Amino acid sequence: MAGGERLPIVVLGGGGPGRSEMPEGAEDRHALTGYKGVAVRIDGRPLIECVLERLRESGLFAPLYIAGPRRVYAGHASGATVIDVSGPIDATVRAGIEGLRRAHGDAPFAVTSCDILPEVATLGEVLARYRESAPCDGFLPMVRAPEDPAGLGASAYKPTYRVAPQAGAAPVAVLPCHLAVLDPGAFRLPFIYRVLARIYRTRNRSIGYRRRVMLPGVVLELLYQDLRHLLGLRPPNLTWSVLRSGLSAVRALNAGTITRGELEDALRVIFVRTRHRRRHPERRIAMPVVDGLSLALDIDTEEEAAAFGAATR
Repeated sequence: MAGGERLPIVVLGGGGPGRSEMPEGAEDRHALTGYKGVAVRIDGRPLIECVLERLRESGLFAPLYIAGPRRVYAGHASGATVIDVSGPIDATVRAGIEGLRRAHGDAPFAVTSCDILPEVATLGEVLARYRESAPCDGFLPMVRAPEDPAGLGASAYKPTYRVAPQAGAAPVAVLPCHLAVLDPGAFRLPFIYRVLARIYRTRNRSIGYRRRVMLPGVVLELLYQDLRHLLGLRPPNLTWSVLRSGLSAVRALNAGTITRGELEDALRVIFVRTRHRRRHPERRIAMPVVDGLSLALDIDTEEEAAAFGAATR
């Protein structure tokens, strides 16, 4: 991305009637339901309007899109284009990504969510790290978390992970970042869409729990993909390569011994197309550790909304 070039961005605005299952030890929290982009209001304004305003103020993103129901967001889009979709998170992500691919081809674009309140300065700092990493298959930063979970306030229940920024360095606590940049042509998108629902259903849970719940479904999906490879006269080696890399990475992540480079390599094997990796061995998935909790603290509960001074309905 050139210095002054802005990235298209899609804000994921999905939601649903059910309450999220809270992790062990946080059962007293009150999970939000519905479409948080409009259900959460700050100074009387729907959160989605605040998110779009800050994306524009940063000067880094254009055009802006929302993936979500038009009936919900049409009156709050503030000039953004609404990609009309209803349903679970995997349907929302699919509609958002495919909508941007139709509009912009396989040029890189950014993805974020409607339930964070990003600080403009933080957006600038994180996108500067992306420019340093480009060209890359994907930019998936990790946000440095306070060593004492109490420093997260109402979000202290969210699980953190320990990753060493580089070999030989001490691991640091990190949270997932809710801003990513993707080169969509590099990824196994159909595979990602199908496993994403399983990933989302286990959010805010421990690594061990996520592995137990997700593994059977992921194995079945990999076997299905290998069957397609076999029918297409291609080597059916996806299941073996993905499981070997994925399980090794999960064990190291669970033990808190994984390095940033090991995590980047594992995710590239799992999610980036084999043919693309062979054509572009110099590229990678970039996962720097960045500062900026505003990109990590998504508003999942009434308590977190209150910590932002927000009202909910």
